[in-house]
Amino acid sequence: MIKVGIYGAKTPGSPVLKQLLRLLLRHPDVDLRVVASPGGTGERLASIYPVYTGETELCLERRLDIEGLDILFVIDESNLPAGVAESVGAGADLRVVVLGEAPAMRASVPQGFVYGFAEYNRKALVRGATAAVSPSPTALLVETALFPLAKQWRLKGDVHGILKAPCDGTSDGTEALGALRAIMPDYEGTLTLKYAGEVPYERMDLELTLPLDMPVEDVVALYNDAYEDHNFVYLIDGAGGIDEDMRGSNKCLLQIYSDGKHLKINATADMMTRGNAGNAVHLMNLLFGLHERTGLSI
Repeated sequence: MIKVGIYGAKTPGSPVLKQLLRLLLRHPDVDLRVVASPGGTGERLASIYPVYTGETELCLERRLDIEGLDILFVIDESNLPAGVAESVGAGADLRVVVLGEAPAMRASVPQGFVYGFAEYNRKALVRGATAAVSPSPTALLVETALFPLAKQWRLKGDVHGILKAPCDGTSDGTEALGALRAIMPDYEGTLTLKYAGEVPYERMDLELTLPLDMPVEDVVALYNDAYEDHNFVYLIDGAGGIDEDMRGSNKCLLQIYSDGKHLKINATADMMTRGNAGNAVHLMNLLFGLHERTGLSI
């Protein structure tokens, strides 16, 4: 069993913490040992989140004890303990995954950490990495939608996106553009995202428009090849957007089509799972050599 701890979250009722707890408490290979926060009051987690009554007797502690832990999930980069940060990459056995608010770490990934876009960095994560920072929710959605083009150096021209997401899931595209240029260094186009409000169920919906320089059937084939051996990204039929309740799922669904002049890509995912806690658990699975879908089969 993997001995797990959680530290952080601005408030005891954090939805990111709630979803991370849901996944870890029900993960078949996890032994959750400690949940702590700078604002911890010692209150039972089942009192803060009644849905977990009968699943855990842990309390939200103020003091973090990492003794005996195999991995620590840190919610928000501001809560990364100094001693833990210094141990990353220095031969320590403790693995670390940072999620939640982490703009500085995502903009300049610290030494010893891997940027946690697993569909691109899977090899790095399974071959000796000890720490990762999870992408922001909307950056991960954009990266997933464009990764196969960048991987094959077929990302061309400027990309325009319309994003519907919870307010704290919005993005100006800078993080995603940096990640795509790490995959395809000579990409010189721009990425602009227009925020267009929210959709139900904490979902993120994205519609991208970009130049079409190859038959759309070839684009679909390229995507199927890129994601054939991955476990959370799937192409579905259609062209009018994806209206699906994605709550609790770590999947990202894609539609690819053409309006005759442009390539269109629709993407949708759950912000709290795929965009936060689910991706963090996915990273843990890779760091410990587990199957990607372990504990994430919804």
